[in-house]
Amino acid sequence: MKHTSIKKWALGTILTLIVICMVSCIGVQSQINYHLGKKTERVNSSVFKTPSSPMAITNAKVLSIDCAKMLDSLTILIKDGKITSIDKNIKVPENYTIIDGTGKYLIPGLIDTHVHLKKSKNDLLLYLATGITSVAEMTGKERHLEWRKESREGMLSPYIYVASTKVGSTKGLELKIRSWFGGRKNYTTTKKAREAVRRFKKQGYDAIKLSTYLNPKIYHAIIDEAKQQQIPVVGHLSYEVGLKQLYTSGQSHLAHIEEITKNAMEDFGGRPSIFYKNVEPYLKYLKENVNEIAFNIKKNNIIVTSTLWVHESGYDQDIDLSNFLKNIELEYANPGMVEGSRLSRGWLPGNNPYEQPNKSAEQTKNAKLYWKTYADALHIVAKALLKHDVTIIAGTDANTNGTVPGYSLHDELVSLKNVGMSNTQVLRAATLDAAKWMQVNTGKIAVGYRADLILLDKSPLEEIKNTRTINTVITNGKLLDRTVLDEILLSIKGANNKSRKVNIDKFIK
Repeated sequence: MKHTSIKKWALGTILTLIVICMVSCIGVQSQINYHLGKKTERVNSSVFKTPSSPMAITNAKVLSIDCAKMLDSLTILIKDGKITSIDKNIKVPENYTIIDGTGKYLIPGLIDTHVHLKKSKNDLLLYLATGITSVAEMTGKERHLEWRKESREGMLSPYIYVASTKVGSTKGLELKIRSWFGGRKNYTTTKKAREAVRRFKKQGYDAIKLSTYLNPKIYHAIIDEAKQQQIPVVGHLSYEVGLKQLYTSGQSHLAHIEEITKNAMEDFGGRPSIFYKNVEPYLKYLKENVNEIAFNIKKNNIIVTSTLWVHESGYDQDIDLSNFLKNIELEYANPGMVEGSRLSRGWLPGNNPYEQPNKSAEQTKNAKLYWKTYADALHIVAKALLKHDVTIIAGTDANTNGTVPGYSLHDELVSLKNVGMSNTQVLRAATLDAAKWMQVNTGKIAVGYRADLILLDKSPLEEIKNTRTINTVITNGKLLDRTVLDEILLSIKGANNKSRKVNIDKFIK
């Protein structure tokens, strides 16, 4: 009888623990889903009238293929999602919708080469409403592959490129648990790493995304296997691997200019060593070595995504967060991302990872020095990359702190201009060169290319900020005029407001 009671007690305890674990997992997943936008009300994209019948844009100024000049008074015919003709003297067929381009400027749809779509499809509409017709998801999940499939089957969406979830090689139970809820995948043997590459390729990912945490053995195994599977390797640069091993590794892309500055810090003596001291020696070290770094990156055909603006914004988010929030399009960002959760930091005061509230005067001084040094280092590297003709493509790290999907790319273009790019180079970084990297037939206005286009009221060759003067967007042959674009923005704002837990009115101008 006594043994039976013990067995019942043990069984009851085990069942109780199982229930507690299940409830905990459900709670954790619920928090993650809210933060990633799954619980935000979804906008029904089918309500927007986006005709895709044959169309003609007449009498427009058209950006040349090299992005260097505007070609005057051209007519562009579009049919079945493709550009079929470009000329001055075209007789428009009777069944074509005519879009009057008089006094307007036609450029390719913009491309953001570094985004994080998370779990809200509303962001896909937000990209289109801001003129971004192609995006590269840089921490891909199976849902993003499904969205890509739906997009290619006609869903209203930008073109979607999907890199795999981040892969690393670190050990630990916490990391294992995080991977169950969508964190990076870690592989501690070359066999498992190679199997992962083959699995990602079979699943249909466009590239393998590397994390910052990779030992050289696993890193080189991943790249070797990816070469055999003919799938590119993109993303971060591990400190254990470092710049010298990068050059001839076969990694074809760095996800941030920041990857270079961070690894240079590591070579200098470790990132903590420049936080509030050794600032001038570090910048001197960087200036002395950056040309060699840029030369080797160019020599080995490594492409670099910019993501300058998000790192530049660290200063404002730390020093004057409330004012920073008033100067971004906060109402269009997914409320889950903005608010964060009990498990994840958000963008608002008191929960923002950049912010250090209640700083002393000395701490404020140190913070300003650090962020200024960080931005200066990024600019030194960017200018060296330009000097050595390294291909820089425009990307934002959208949905990380303060980077509102769509709008942040226009901020990024200004940052690129500020480090010395000409308007032509900036436009190439967000169209032609980005499209070549993604291996998609968009990014230029030419016969046979996807009809991904933006009609602007002002010329971006005169002022890069004019990419914001959007009159009309065409995505894969679907027409979104200014009325529809405004309807999309209003719908996203409404869905976000219905889904908020925190009032943000004080941050809206």
